[in-house]
Amino acid sequence: MDRNQLDETISTCLQELYDQDGQILAQDIGERAICGRLAMLMGPKFPAYSVDIEYNRKGPGHEPKDIEMPDENGALTTNRVFPDIIVHERGHNLRNLLVVEVKKSTNPVGDEYDLAKLQALCGQLRYQNGLFLRLSTGPNSHLASVQRQWVEGPVIGEF
Repeated sequence: MDRNQLDETISTCLQELYDQDGQILAQDIGERAICGRLAMLMGPKFPAYSVDIEYNRKGPGHEPKDIEMPDENGALTTNRVFPDIIVHERGHNLRNLLVVEVKKSTNPVGDEYDLAKLQALCGQLRYQNGLFLRLSTGPNSHLASVQRQWVEGPVIGEF
């Protein structure tokens, strides 16, 4: 699936989320609940993959997902990660199609850490695509206000 197809599929899922679950978005329900609903809508769109939330294992030995990221002083540290949503084939890192990090518009924390985390996940765990979504939540939530930022992963032939 190329980036354009992936973007169209995500657009469809977001449309369904705002159409079917607008109430949880307007009520500013917790991020995990919103990610769970979005993942449920994504599942049927990716029949050749598993769509999981906060999946924290990798590889055949089911090792925890750890990535190296700089700390506040710039030193590389190993961090356990729990990606919000992943589209992958379980049990190995050969078919990691998409990793998604979600933040609600009502969350005042900046996006920098999430974007760095996506870069690390794509580079170190071979996700072909990373997507940061800042979902519009609260009383004035609207699909048109959703912000997306894509992160490039490795080229498929580089595995």
